[in-house]
Amino acid sequence: MIRLAFLLFLTTVASSSMYRPIVLMHGITSSAAGMDELAGWLRTSFPGVYVISVEIGNGVDDSFLWPLDKQVEHFCETVLADEHLRQGFNLLGYSQGSIIARGALERCSLPVHNLITLSGIHQGVFGIPYLLKLPAQFRELVSKYAYETPVQNVISVANYWRDPDQLDRFRSHCHFLPDINNEREVRNETYRNNMLKLNAFVMTYSDIDEIISPRHSGLFMGYAPNSLHVETWNNSRQFTEDLIGMRTLWEQGKLYTFTAHVKHQDVPHAPNKDFLVQNIFPFFNNTLP
Repeated sequence: MIRLAFLLFLTTVASSSMYRPIVLMHGITSSAAGMDELAGWLRTSFPGVYVISVEIGNGVDDSFLWPLDKQVEHFCETVLADEHLRQGFNLLGYSQGSIIARGALERCSLPVHNLITLSGIHQGVFGIPYLLKLPAQFRELVSKYAYETPVQNVISVANYWRDPDQLDRFRSHCHFLPDINNEREVRNETYRNNMLKLNAFVMTYSDIDEIISPRHSGLFMGYAPNSLHVETWNNSRQFTEDLIGMRTLWEQGKLYTFTAHVKHQDVPHAPNKDFLVQNIFPFFNNTLP
């Protein structure tokens, strides 16, 4: 009986360490607790899996009052200090968390297996709906003065505000998104190489998203220059110039896109559960070597 109990114990320990750990990154005006529902489904679906939802500063306020350079730095420090994550992990970012997660992967060379982004903002945002996520006193600062240094240093949204009528200024004065998208004159090959190490890059957007504009930013498609028409996938610089390896990942069969059908705030919650379980959860069904 003692031997049988010991073998059962070993089996339990083995199964509990089987699944690759999962790191979650919340969106703007939210906190780590905003990902609790999703974390619970993951723990139920993959018994014993280690799941951590990273908190940025104090959560809600710091999610929009810290510039994204600082948020990514904090994210990397948290992940690199966690001994459970040193052999590698799967990484999921929601909304603003999508570019925090990707920026951390590119800049900190994190050992990410699959990168999943839900309703991401890879090609930035532009327009009124997203500004409603901010307190009223900050909205005009972004809409009128996004590319001024004091605003860039204080409000996270300014770091990915992509005005199609000011794309040259966006690339030269916006501190964060043009950098991790490799749109500077001098490209960072480390960013591209870190993306190409991924086993899979998974992107989603919702076709009824009422917050992200354009919605297709989640699939790395933004407004065309001097237009509010969304550029097609194969005409974007990310694809044609392979700035961070998007075209290469596509050619290697490592790029996956999915379309959800829920409001933005419902993406990591119950109204979207069936979509997540069917399309996204398979990317967590993997084990450490």
